[in-house]
Amino acid sequence: MEKRVKYLDLIKFFAIYCVLLGHAMQFIGKNFWSNPVWEFIYSFHLPLFMIISGYFFSSSLQLSFGSFLRKKTSQLILPPLAWYFILCLLYCCINPFINEEIALKFSVHGLISSFWFLKCLFGCYLIVYLSMKLIKNQLAACLITCIVLCLIPFGDLLSINFLLPFFWIGFFFQKYRVSVEKKTLFLWKGCLVLFALSLIFWNGNYTIYNNPIELLSFTPFHFAFDCFQVMLFRFFIGLVGSFFFIFSIQMLYKRYENNKLIDICCVMGKYTLGIYLLQMVLFERLFFALALYLDFLPVLALTFVILGICLWGIKMIERNKYTQLLLLGSLRKNESYFGYK
Repeated sequence: MEKRVKYLDLIKFFAIYCVLLGHAMQFIGKNFWSNPVWEFIYSFHLPLFMIISGYFFSSSLQLSFGSFLRKKTSQLILPPLAWYFILCLLYCCINPFINEEIALKFSVHGLISSFWFLKCLFGCYLIVYLSMKLIKNQLAACLITCIVLCLIPFGDLLSINFLLPFFWIGFFFQKYRVSVEKKTLFLWKGCLVLFALSLIFWNGNYTIYNNPIELLSFTPFHFAFDCFQVMLFRFFIGLVGSFFFIFSIQMLYKRYENNKLIDICCVMGKYTLGIYLLQMVLFERLFFALALYLDFLPVLALTFVILGICLWGIKMIERNKYTQLLLLGSLRKNESYFGYK
């Protein structure tokens, strides 16, 4: 078994903090789409999470399909569904007192779209697992699945066609990590330059929320060249941005690995799934219901408050094995979130 790569826990903490900050930035006003901090975060943070998730995929190939499906369902599908139904029931009880526009109701759309990233991650696991069982050449499996999802209708469901390539990149990064790490400084410099140049042309309109990947339409037949250009640019900035931070954090950890603050961040990086779930409940439901709008510094402080609440909530949920199974997934002690072995 491969020795645990501790700096990956630090990367996961950085990634989940970017999620917290990105969501918190939505409370500075309705024009957050053009806020430079929000635009910066959304240039790389989703690809970064997928790369780290794909890094831990290889051990899934050792499982039978039934075992694989049961494990990933309990980890990535059961908790979002449980939280969704809890929130829907809560809405039914308090609906006279909350903002109707943000109320969570039972619906097919809500069932699919709530906690969408975990469902996208499940889809990526399933696609990569099946493709590697059916196609022996790993590179061919990667190219075929990525191209097909970019071309078929509904390939953009849950943004799988955008994030699947990054999952594959994480898998190949794990496979060739030792060779890549020998060139860390050189690659870091290259990513720094390319990421900085890309940010000059980047804006919130290029995110998947405003520009999903829909290359082909069939009635009438049409290839969306403009969408293709945005897709390539978004992939490029996500790739170089993600690896800029991966290499930066790797070098930071190597220099300060015995630092107590670094150790604390690494520990918190093991709880990314729980933090993601709980912050979605707090940000997407509670704070939108309150219609809060804050300045940047209070928003920055809010992220640390929410982080603390999430960690406390995780500890409470973990006290009972049934609540842990339903609300956090069935995890063994010390098993990573968003990076399952």
